[in-house]
Formats: sequence, structure tokens, C-alpha cells
Amino acid sequence: MKNLLKFAPVMGLAMSLLSCTSESLENDISSQPTSNELNEPCIDQNPITRVVNNGTIAFDFKVVDSDGIVIIDIPNIPANTTTSWASFNEGEVLFSLDSNQASVRDDKVVLLMDNCMAYEIEINSNNQIVSYTPTSL
Repeated sequence: MKNLLKFAPVMGLAMSLLSCTSESLENDISSQPTSNELNEPCIDQNPITRVVNNGTIAFDFKVVDSDGIVIIDIPNIPANTTTSWASFNEGEVLFSLDSNQASVRDDKVVLLMDNCMAYEIEINSNNQIVSYTPTSL
């Protein structure tokens, strides 16, 4: 009986450790805008954009409106990083990604962006854009 009382705290600790579980964060990570970021439902909100640089070099990102005015300028986006979402007015805009590397082709995309649209520009490991289609929010 004396030995049983000595093992009671150890058994209680063992039982509490065995009942613990860990949750995967895999389902919590998303490359799409979340409802908190977008304040869903989207009603007449300005379009948004961001860059996911999975490449090996840094890029400069600009969004230029139809009048030639730079409305978003994010220089030197390092490899393996993602920028924050940036909003701008609706209309036809030029998305420009430039690098200082001669071996990497600069890329420009012109899109008509309406309110409640998002354009996530993804750069792959070969330093090329792999996403050309905006999404509706």
C-alpha cells in the first residue's frame, strides 16, 4: 500500500501527458487571402495584390496605373519571402517585376482590375512568374 501511494503522482502525470495531442498548423496556412485580411464579404473594396517570391533572387515590384503613375512600389523583395497585401484603385494596371540579374527576364502583366479582386503574383524557383490570373473575392 505504501508503494501504491508513491506511484499515484507519477501515474497522474503520465495520464495527463498521454492525453495531450498536437495539432498540425498545415491547415492554418493559406496562400489565399483570409476573411480577416479581406473583411468579407467584399463590397466595393479596392483590388489588392502581393508577391510570393519563391525564386533565388530579389525582385522589384511596381504597379502602374493607366496614366503611367506608379501606385505601388516595393523594391528588393528577397528570395523566399511574401509581401503584405497592398491595395490600389480599380482600373487597368501594369504589374511589373524587375531584377538586376541579366540571366533573369523581367516580366510585365497588364490586367483590368475591378473592385473585390486579388492578384497574387507567384515567382517559382526558376525566377519566373507562374500566376497570371486574378481572383474575385
